[in-house]
Amino acid sequence: MTRLLVSVRDADEALSAAAAGADFIDLKEPRAGALGGLPVETIREVVAALRRRGATQPISATIGDWPMAQREAIVTQVHLVADSGVDYVKVGIDNEDGAADVLHALADCGRPVVPVFIADRGVDAALLTLACALPFPALMLDTADKQAGSLFDCIGQRALLRFVEQVRHADQLAGLAGALRFQHLPRLRCLAPDFAGFRSAVCSGERTAELVPARVRALGVELRRSAAMDLAHIG
Repeated sequence: MTRLLVSVRDADEALSAAAAGADFIDLKEPRAGALGGLPVETIREVVAALRRRGATQPISATIGDWPMAQREAIVTQVHLVADSGVDYVKVGIDNEDGAADVLHALADCGRPVVPVFIADRGVDAALLTLACALPFPALMLDTADKQAGSLFDCIGQRALLRFVEQVRHADQLAGLAGALRFQHLPRLRCLAPDFAGFRSAVCSGERTAELVPARVRALGVELRRSAAMDLAHIG
């Protein structure tokens, strides 16, 4: 079953998404870019609010957009975000010089890091192979330019399937995100990633607008319905 990851920017959105059935709560600031980071204090407050309400969903948070040349700063920020109480720390991996060194440093930092490859800037096959060989719990594909279309507009279905299969073969969870909307659910169903990330689809307008719990709920229903259809077909 593909689980539903919903990106939120504050405690109110996080609590609404959790109550509406999101499987993962992902903390980011959509007004600050693809992987815009929230202040660490805000992350800490959101984690505390979720746990006070008894929410059991895993929580991830991004560290913000960092160039690969700033490896030490990236690792420092990972530690700061991890100390806020999240379960996973997401780090964008660009196809730039120094990316391999960043992956090695992240794998050695002792924190549960999820590298996020930026699909519309090109995914280097060697970098992906390296990430699959390192002890990361999951790998993701996402997009940087949300105005240029969805993940499916910048990378083909066959390449996406190869990504999911390669990551799964490495015993890691495979995640897909990038301006995904309801119309993309049939294509996601064919790919069957372990989780899919949404922000644009669950907002009242642009991805920077207010989160709508009813849309989170509807997405969850559709993902579970797809899983049930698959099980019925297998049976």
